[in-house]
Amino acid sequence: MDKEGMLQLLRNDVVPALGCTEPVCVALAAADAARAAGGEPVGARVVASGNIVKNGFSVGIPGFDRVGLEYAAALGALIARPELGLEIFQGITDEIRARAIELVEAGHVTVEVYARRRGVYVNVAVRTTESAGSCVIEGTHTNITLSASDGSATEHAVARGAWAENGRETLVADEAASQEPAAQPAAASPQPTIQELFDQLMACSVAQIRALAASASADELAFLADGVAMNEALAAYGMRENPGIGISTTLDAALGEGIMGSGVMERVMVAVASAIEARLEGCPYPTMSSAGSGSKGIATILPVVQTARAVGASEERTLQALAFAHLLNEYVNLHVGKLSAVCACSMGSATAASAAITWLLGGDDEQIGLAIRNMSGTITGMICDGGKTGCACKLSCAISGAFTCALLARNGVGLRPSDGICADTPEGCIRNMGRVSQQGMVATDTTILDIMLEKQAG
Repeated sequence: MDKEGMLQLLRNDVVPALGCTEPVCVALAAADAARAAGGEPVGARVVASGNIVKNGFSVGIPGFDRVGLEYAAALGALIARPELGLEIFQGITDEIRARAIELVEAGHVTVEVYARRRGVYVNVAVRTTESAGSCVIEGTHTNITLSASDGSATEHAVARGAWAENGRETLVADEAASQEPAAQPAAASPQPTIQELFDQLMACSVAQIRALAASASADELAFLADGVAMNEALAAYGMRENPGIGISTTLDAALGEGIMGSGVMERVMVAVASAIEARLEGCPYPTMSSAGSGSKGIATILPVVQTARAVGASEERTLQALAFAHLLNEYVNLHVGKLSAVCACSMGSATAASAAITWLLGGDDEQIGLAIRNMSGTITGMICDGGKTGCACKLSCAISGAFTCALLARNGVGLRPSDGICADTPEGCIRNMGRVSQQGMVATDTTILDIMLEKQAG
């Protein structure tokens, strides 16, 4: 991967999101299906992976006072503006809110688990007063691999898609494809697809990723500052409005007391808890996401930027550390899975934050590797039981671990490679984290979802 590829990946990967990205993904698919069909939505059927169902089970929806993927699908179909992307819930109005409740309460929207698929997979069919439309999103939360009206993709203008699972080319609906394409200079080479960029990132070592981040100037990385402002505003909203169950306000009240100190680590724990608690309660503020998740963006950005301020890092080094954290977060997520039985926010974002914190503290590549090894032996195995307010507790704990592991590593203290799933290299540690997630905890994932669905049925 070269610097241009790195910058392209960051611009694709670090984007605003409004609400938890699993309900957003369902709403986006429903919006695209409704747009393809035309007319007024009268019903919808959602078929999604267990991971999508689990993560959207009880999380709040911005601007809406009910939870559940049925409501997300109804809202998306009624909004019918897929161009809003991860900010689809901006389109909620009073009329749409009331109509969505009517559709769901009348039993016209259903959600089913597709047991054969894991990770990001959503298939939504929408019936309207004029026709029927369908949309499939897979791999990433905005990657539409099929868009059709009346079951026929040929009835909707089609263009070649950028990526689908396993890197295969797919047909992706694109209304602009029906227009005459603009002439391209003969010498212009096509930009790599997002999957090609992922493959290039996966081929890098952690040291190479850090060096790539260090090669970019402050001007080239200036766009990352938007995420700092966005996520700090979200954390401030959480402290001001206390929209959840009191996790962040309780921790904040304890700062500086005998049991809990008031250093950078403690303040960041509170800020992360505040932002995530607000977000997953349905806060109307957007989040800057990372690796397809707003919570991952919070846990990646806030610890790094607050550490940078504490050590007096320059603007350029702060932005480089943010770039390193975002890239490493994606790198870990590509190994462990963006949706799985484990908490990818903890294993990915907190590990990435720990590595970047180590760098900001003056650590070299060897010490950054020790931080990753320490994290692999510390937080691996924290389960994911869906997006919910309680994620604020998980990420607060994970960020505490990130600082602990970074401080140890900066002083040359690392878990032994022979310990548990640790390995000699940071890349080996991350691969082992991925094996635990992708191979070792498949049955765990099913059990977690079974427990959640049993509660719903009861």
